[in-house]
Amino acid sequence: MKHILLAGVPHSTNLGDGLIAMTVNQLIRTCGDYTITNFDLTAGLYNEPQVTKADKEGKVYKLNEVSVKKKLTPDFLRYVKSYSVHKKKDRVLNDQIRQLVADSDAVLIGGGHLFIDTYLSFPIAMRRLVMEVRRQRKPLHIVFVGMRGPWSFLARRWFTEILQYAKTISVRDEDSLAYLLSFDSSLARKAVALSDPALVTREAFPEPAARFSVSSRMAAKQGDSSVQTIGLGIMDPNEMRRHSPFLWDRDDCADWWYRLAQGVVEGGGRVRIFTNGADTDNAFVEHYIKPRLAAVRDVEFASYPADVSDLVDSIRDCDAVIAQRLHACIPAISFGKPTYGIAWDKKLASIFKDLGLSQYVVDFRSDPRFVLAQMAPDTRSQEGATRIVNDKKRDLVAYVGRILNEA
Repeated sequence: MKHILLAGVPHSTNLGDGLIAMTVNQLIRTCGDYTITNFDLTAGLYNEPQVTKADKEGKVYKLNEVSVKKKLTPDFLRYVKSYSVHKKKDRVLNDQIRQLVADSDAVLIGGGHLFIDTYLSFPIAMRRLVMEVRRQRKPLHIVFVGMRGPWSFLARRWFTEILQYAKTISVRDEDSLAYLLSFDSSLARKAVALSDPALVTREAFPEPAARFSVSSRMAAKQGDSSVQTIGLGIMDPNEMRRHSPFLWDRDDCADWWYRLAQGVVEGGGRVRIFTNGADTDNAFVEHYIKPRLAAVRDVEFASYPADVSDLVDSIRDCDAVIAQRLHACIPAISFGKPTYGIAWDKKLASIFKDLGLSQYVVDFRSDPRFVLAQMAPDTRSQEGATRIVNDKKRDLVAYVGRILNEA
């Protein structure tokens, strides 16, 4: 039995990263009888204390703030600090990596927006692993990653070394492939654009028998099973500062969600507010969303997810989803629900385009009432997107089977 070492960021508090890891695991298991070890590039192997929903609900959440000090800190100092922090991890993580690579038949770095230069965090973490993979001459595959610049001099050098050593490279959208080939066209011989592994969320998390969903429970309370529950997947808008050219004031953002939720209710629907579990997203809901929606009827606040299954259940229970984080949108797409993604990061618009869902991308600068007016599902478009999604899933499975057979 072959052993696969899968490296990503499965321990992130943003459970979308954990979902990516679990769906890549699903793709590997679909292709044969493999054992898999999941390794966190930035945290390594560790046993997390069990987090429960009660722990999440009782926690005091603090918002990330953009202080004057942060604004005035020059980038070169950020790089120095990040380099120092991550290099301190070498002593612990190198011992783990040495043994894990020795025990593996192949190493996969995969899932998520890993090829991004966040002050050298991912370049350092990946280089640490790949140096040992090269030393032991094990096969390396880069799978289903996002790529985006700009890359600093060191990031470009280290990422290029990693990509040149890899036997195969698959990215999750055409924009990522275009960026990859823009700085090294020779990689075209082993690079391909596929899709995001979270498209197999439905297969990774099959619905239990005799399940009584949140939609059903809410309908039972109201005595009307025809009323739809619209899931609103909310993100702290300050996260946009790190990954996009857009700025969205927190009060303006909260007012936008308030008007959207109010419009859903006035239209006869129900609202379910959820997050992907990141602390700052939860804090934004606590401090900005809950106070505004406290008096609005037919609005439910989902428990903050303690694990990936909680996140998936929050999404599965909705009839349609409007969300900002990509990995609130893709699971909903996997379940075949009408899904509207709020465009703020190029990757979301790019992946929706690849799936034939460009018309389901929402501009947050639009009036929420206009957004709701455009939400009547286009049956022909939905059917076309379903065909594309199913084709993408088959491509993902076929690709994983092919590279694992080469390992």
